[in-house]
Amino acid sequence: MRESEGLVRRHDKYQFEVKLGYDLKPRHRKDRYRVETFFFLPENLDVNETTYSKAQFYRDLLLYIRFRTPDFSLHALTDPAEDRSPLARLPVKLDAYVASPSDQNARALDYELRLLGCVFKNALRFEARAVERALGPARNPTDARGLIDAYAADIRAVTARFRALRRLFHAPGVSGGLAATYGFTDEYISLLIEGSTHELFHRSPPLPPALADGARRLTALIEEETAHRRSAGYPSLIEENHDNETFVFRQSVLKKFIASSLHLVLRTEEEGKGLEQMALAIGAGVAMVFATAVAFFYQQTFGTLSLGFFGVLVVSYMFKDRLKAAIQGRLQRRLARHLFDQATDVYDPFNGKKIGVCREAVGFVRESKVDPRVLHLRSRDHITEIENTWRSEKVLHYLKDITLLSRRFWGNHSRKSGLTDIVRFNLRNFLLKMDEPVMDLFVLKNGRSETVRGTRVYHVNIVIKFVSEESTRYERLRLVLNREGIKRIEPVASDLVVGEDPED
Repeated sequence: MRESEGLVRRHDKYQFEVKLGYDLKPRHRKDRYRVETFFFLPENLDVNETTYSKAQFYRDLLLYIRFRTPDFSLHALTDPAEDRSPLARLPVKLDAYVASPSDQNARALDYELRLLGCVFKNALRFEARAVERALGPARNPTDARGLIDAYAADIRAVTARFRALRRLFHAPGVSGGLAATYGFTDEYISLLIEGSTHELFHRSPPLPPALADGARRLTALIEEETAHRRSAGYPSLIEENHDNETFVFRQSVLKKFIASSLHLVLRTEEEGKGLEQMALAIGAGVAMVFATAVAFFYQQTFGTLSLGFFGVLVVSYMFKDRLKAAIQGRLQRRLARHLFDQATDVYDPFNGKKIGVCREAVGFVRESKVDPRVLHLRSRDHITEIENTWRSEKVLHYLKDITLLSRRFWGNHSRKSGLTDIVRFNLRNFLLKMDEPVMDLFVLKNGRSETVRGTRVYHVNIVIKFVSEESTRYERLRLVLNREGIKRIEPVASDLVVGEDPED
């Protein structure tokens, strides 16, 4: 698991995402990871065993598992020596398709186009971050100017090489579907460039006169991409004084279409259904033995066809029914402690082979059952002494056990080094019992009592435990919530234990 890829971020006002990366080692037959998430829920949220079921939790959870985006810099995409680059492979795949327009060659070409969109997005983000850091408060104009120049030059080199292929994709021998995929990828790349460059202006302080040339280069880049989409006939153009519904919808659809090149096939099933049915059958069988034994005993002792025998049968049936329910419930609880709730099989979309399984379980646990390191991390950095000395919380524990079949993965992929797991969690059910987010407070001003606004918030602490073969890493964060959703997410603390999982 790559620590640098661990990421918790606010998706929108009701959802947050946890993004993790899993390495697959070429010499391993299997790689195994475990991720445990502990939600420390204040008692006044009224989220507990009776109000929040497993079914509700899994409805609030959205799990994505995909290939990790191959690492390329913008410069490497156009480097003649880099034959792994999707931009370098596109002409080769196109020639193969034109020579033999089979479904297999068409799928390979379509995949390479969409993979280029994913790789470009990743590379653009890293280069934009470097420019953003250079434009920060401690900026050096010379360094910033050089990074802006490299940013613009690398982008233009990629787009020039990619757009030179347009006429080839619109040649008579190329299917309309592949020409459309080329156009979607081109439009998506253009939107990425425009959006990323706009963000540089908004995330950085105003550029000083010494960087006026750099500002003009960034502005020119935005203007070029807008003009390109207009000349190509793409409808993703922003209009002032309009709601820009088409732009937002199309941008979202293009993002999903391009990203689908890295998505894996997931099939989720409940785990242990057979064992659960067996437990129910055992409970019914034991109860039936009890009722039959009572009937046989009375029959042998007092004979049949009597009023007493009738009464005994009724009473034994009543106890049989309750005994069956008690035994079945006890066996189900025992099984639940040793089985996962559900298992998701992960399949490679290229050959249909199973390359992993993700098993999940969730439930409320007592603090005495929680890893001591997790409790220790939870106790750090309390906002007030009241919270430090008196805390009434419910602990919701979500466990994922991930097994990856590394040899099967490496047999079919050379440019990918692992998988990315994205969990998106919706917190709406945690907000139902919250009070009004705004309250009136009073202050004295010039001898008069005046009203000021006060904001009411709730804190949900989360500790995430990442377990791999090499280490165990703990991350604590705080969700600051009110009835209107997530106000912010605050990283609080982290720990790293090298070696075996302390609980093993």
